[in-house]
Formats: sequence, C-alpha cells, structure tokens
Amino acid sequence: MRRYVCALVGALIVWAVPASAQAPAPAFDRPLVLPFAVVVDGDVPGGEGAGFWLGEAAALLLAEELDARGIAVLTRAERVAAFASLQLPRSTPLTRATMIRVGELLGASELIIGDVRLGARLLITARVITLESARELAQAAGEGAGTGIYDVVEQVVSRLLPGTPGAPRHVDTRLPLGAFEQYVKGLVATTPAVQERFLEAARQQAPADDRILLALWEFHSAQGAHDKALAAARAVRRDARGDRAARYAAALSLMELRGFDEAYALLQTLHSEAPSPVLLNALGVIQVRRGSTPQTGLPTYFFTRAVDDAPDNTEYLFNLGYAYARSRNADAALFWLREVVRFDPYDGDAHLVLSQMLMAAGRRVEGERELALAKQLGTSVDVDGTGDRVPAGLERLTPRLESRPTDRVVAAVASPAQREQQELAAFHLARGRRLFDQEDDRGAIDELRRAIYLRPYDDEPHLLLGQIYRRAGRLREAIDAFRIAVWSRATVAGLVHLAEALSDSGESAAALVEARRAVALDPQSQEARDLLARIGGDDGVRSAGYHD
Repeated sequence: MRRYVCALVGALIVWAVPASAQAPAPAFDRPLVLPFAVVVDGDVPGGEGAGFWLGEAAALLLAEELDARGIAVLTRAERVAAFASLQLPRSTPLTRATMIRVGELLGASELIIGDVRLGARLLITARVITLESARELAQAAGEGAGTGIYDVVEQVVSRLLPGTPGAPRHVDTRLPLGAFEQYVKGLVATTPAVQERFLEAARQQAPADDRILLALWEFHSAQGAHDKALAAARAVRRDARGDRAARYAAALSLMELRGFDEAYALLQTLHSEAPSPVLLNALGVIQVRRGSTPQTGLPTYFFTRAVDDAPDNTEYLFNLGYAYARSRNADAALFWLREVVRFDPYDGDAHLVLSQMLMAAGRRVEGERELALAKQLGTSVDVDGTGDRVPAGLERLTPRLESRPTDRVVAAVASPAQREQQELAAFHLARGRRLFDQEDDRGAIDELRRAIYLRPYDDEPHLLLGQIYRRAGRLREAIDAFRIAVWSRATVAGLVHLAEALSDSGESAAALVEARRAVALDPQSQEARDLLARIGGDDGVRSAGYHD
C-alpha cells in the first residue's frame, strides 16, 4: 500500500508545482505506450476484477490522444506483435528493463508507462522515459470520477503536452463507456470463449463501431471462421476511419474462402486509391494461390514491386524468392532467399526452400547443410522426404494494412557495399566482441548482426549473440542463435551454451542431449563434465562412459 500512497503523493506534487517551474514538455518522436499497472482499492465493488481492464484502456486512450495531436505513436498491434516476438506475457507486470527492450525492438524513441488507481476516485499517472538514456523525461497525472476515464486521460495528455491542442473530436467518435469496457475486456481476454463474449457484448452496444468490428474480424480469423470474419469486415461503414483496414481485412478473408477474383479486384481498388507494398504483396500471394494469367500478371511482378518499396522487409523478400522457387527459377530464387537469411538467419522456411533450390541446381552438399539448419530451426512443413520439391502454402501475408516492417527485420544492418566481406565481417565481429565485454548489449547486437549479415555461418557472432540474449532473458532467441552456431561449427563452448540455455528454458531432456554431445566431443573438458553432472546427475556422466 505504501507504494500507491507514494504514487498519489507524487501526483499531487506534480499538480502543485506552478507551470513555469515544471520541466519542459517532452518532444515526442515515436512513442510507445505500454499498458499501465492497475491497483483497485479494497472497498471498490467487484474488487480487482472491476479494474483489470483499465491498464489496457488507459494505454489505448492515451495513444489515441497523442495521435490526435499529430504524434506518430506506435500502434497496439505493433506492441502486441513485439510481446509475441519476445514471448512476454500480456497480463503480467514487466520490469522497466523489459519494457525498454520492447521499445528497442519496435524502434521507439520514448516509452510511456504509468499507473491506474481505482478507488472512490480514478487516478492515472503517466511517466515518459527516453530510450536513448533510459531517463525519465516527464510525469503527469489526472484525477476524476470512477467512470470518467476519458476526461482523466485528457488531463494527463494536456499536462504532458501543455499548449498542444488535440484534434477536433466529434462526440460520436467515442464509444459509450459500457461498450468501451466490453471492447477492452475482449482485447485482453485470455480464452477465445471469453474474448468472443466480450466483443459481441460490445458490438451489441455499438453495432457500427469499426474498432469493435475489426477486433471481431481478427478474432474470427484466428479461429478459422473466415465467413464470420468476412461479415464483420464488411459491416464497417465506408465513411469510418477504419474503412481501408476493413476492406483489406475483407480481401484476406476472401482469399481464405478462395474468392480470389473478388479479393484481387478489392486489392487493386485499394492500391489505386493509395499505393502500398502491403497490397502489392497480397496481390502476389493471390497469384501464387490461384495461378497467374497474362491478364492478371505473374506473382514475381507484384513481389518485386513490393521489395522495391520496402527492400528490407523479409516477408516480401521471402515471397519473391519463394515464387521464383515455385517456378523453378533456381538462380533467382537463390539470390533472393540468401537475402532473407542475411537479414534473418533464423528463418527456417527460408533455409528449407534454399536447400531445395541448391539440390535442384545439383549443389547437394550445400543443400544438405541448409536442410540440416532448417530442421534445427523448425519449419512450417515436414522437411522429411521433400527432396527438391518446393512445398505449397509457405507464402506470407501481412495481417494489417497499416503494418510497418518491425517484426523480424534487422534494423541497422550494414550494407554489403563493394568491400571484401571477410575483412569487414572481422571488423564488426571485433567491435561486437569488445562491446560484449563492456556489457554494451545494444551496441554489441548491432555489430554482431552486421558480422552475421556479411558471413551468416560463422559461429562466433552467433555464440556472442546467444549469450547476450540469454543474459537478457530472451531464451528462445538465445537457443536459436546457439543452434546456428553449433550447426556452423560444433564446439564444446557452443554445445555447453546451448545446453545451459535449454536447461534455463525448462527443456531438460534436450539440454541433457547437448551436454552429452559436448562431453563426447571433448571428454577432458571439465566445463562440459560439470554441466552434465549438474543437469543429468553423476549417474548421467558415468552411464555415458565418461570416467576420469
């Protein structure tokens, strides 16, 4: 309780300081608003359950207010994608360090975090943190009636950005509070049945709201109910703010229902109104799925245009290479698929198709190497017995029209230019090693990724990258990096690191396998023997035949 009293006192201090004495308003560039922590006083009817949705609600409304002031705030969809990429729980409070990592993944300039307290009154406090220095730039609070969340959030934003008016707002752009509550509860629900119940309840209260309808489209799409998803997308009014997003969503549903001609026409219309590589990519996917004609164009035509518009988007690069592979153009497929694995060396599907093209070109040794790596990383299809046959169904769609390439695209990857790759890779590796020793993880990651870009299968940069991810708690990424390192060159150090990361993640059986491989590789390695004894017991060491 002491924590929340301190928060309240801090908020009152902020209000009490004259405007002239307060810190200047922060200059937002690309902020990320994370869900606020929520505290519900014991005497509130319903207890904690009455306010579990308020943290997400505060984040949504604050982001909307910033957007209304012309600030390029990151969207909730981007935030959710980042949480999924980092395998973070969406309902558990995060440490500040973890929040900063989420912001870094998305390329945010600032984080906005805060607290919501529901008691006799509603109190919301927001704090702005710059990612460059992890320093708090500003703090502001607002207070109002328990049902006055809209007004309280407006107070907070007005105090964060004094003198910055919001965009003119019509009364009907805001959901009725009851509908808004049901909508937010649907967004944060943890089971499909509960999620659907809340979203449908919100729809009953606001049947024409585009936000609710698009949330229902996303829900039904995830459940494979594409007919219901299509109906939700088509229910969005053409004059709604989400009209373009809804029409794109409808096109995706039509593709799943094999209504390719209607989807193609819809995407063409959207592209004629406002060109986008997302739309070009979707048009290419239609051509892959239904087959192309001289009238509709080859899929590679659309994917090439998408890559021209977004040259570092691995989804478009993969689709272009994949389309060439499907048409048995091995040289072109190899070129573009190698670009994918330069940007993202952990893309199992790219390594799989790359292996098939190498085998088709008669380069079996290289093909088997890529196939082994694809098996290590995991693929969308069964890799056994595929040979050089390119499987169907690997093409990739962007789920939202407004999406920005922030998922697996590596920012700040060095351009290959026309330099000698080995020397340049060694230069970046040396810098990455030095920054790693200095525990400058952000700088080390940039340098190691540059080294990997130039020489994807050197084991050392993957080993260092894996160690950085492991000490940051990003175990799945650490395991992937260690697997690539071991595949590139099996060493005791690599196997030990991989076994330790697997053990940390609770994969005890897999960890024991790798620890035994390390001891088999060098029976005299005390580090490997100690690890095996620690995770497998002394019996594990003796039964494997490793004796002094």
